[in-house]
Amino acid sequence: MTSNYYIPLHEEPARRGLHSRLLKVFCVLSAISNLALLWLLTTTTNRPGCNISRDTPHLYSPADHVVRQKIVKFTRGVEDDIPIYERRPSDAVDAAWRDLWSVAQTRIPRSEAAKMPNRTWPLQREPGQYMFALDVFHQIHCLDVLRQQVHRGRGFNYTHVPISHVRHCIGAIRQALLCAADISPVVWQWSEERQLVEQRDDIVHVCRDFGQIWEWAAGRTFIAQDSDFRVYVEDDLDISS
Repeated sequence: MTSNYYIPLHEEPARRGLHSRLLKVFCVLSAISNLALLWLLTTTTNRPGCNISRDTPHLYSPADHVVRQKIVKFTRGVEDDIPIYERRPSDAVDAAWRDLWSVAQTRIPRSEAAKMPNRTWPLQREPGQYMFALDVFHQIHCLDVLRQQVHRGRGFNYTHVPISHVRHCIGAIRQALLCAADISPVVWQWSEERQLVEQRDDIVHVCRDFGQIWEWAAGRTFIAQDSDFRVYVEDDLDISS
């Protein structure tokens, strides 16, 4: 009796040919997939200006989704290239500075507050809302404090700030600069007017779109009252949820 598993001799070459063709197809597909993966890696992680890593740490911010990048050319702050922020103090200059950090006091719902890496405090007047501030506005406020102290006593009516506050502001700005670690290349160029090589820091940078971040914060501001800071509110924020 012939076994059900017996393969006639005249069928073996065909079966071996089929296996050979399948193996070749598999090898070709494997090579294509490897080339595609290599192309993907070289056009993303190795592209100039692109540094993507799965190990890059990330801390949640309620403003994550509004961050956009834009090209910005810096100013030198000398001669005729002086923005309003670096000009002699006046009502207009003070107002321009206040506008930069005026959206510092912001609020978010409990669902977003629970995602933040640090616990924050609930608003007494608005149940379910929590107070927070984007650090950029705190840093700008600190810079404004230092600006005012530089001009204090020169005919400008700026409030005296204790040295401890000044020290805090210097530390906040120092740490922010180190954290950002801007690697945009400052250059030196020949000046026909001055007949020497001079440093040019009025260069282009890739910056976060401050206007978009400001607009987002502006829609979430609250007017602080004494009760927001001096009245104990039972905290129902469970950061584990």
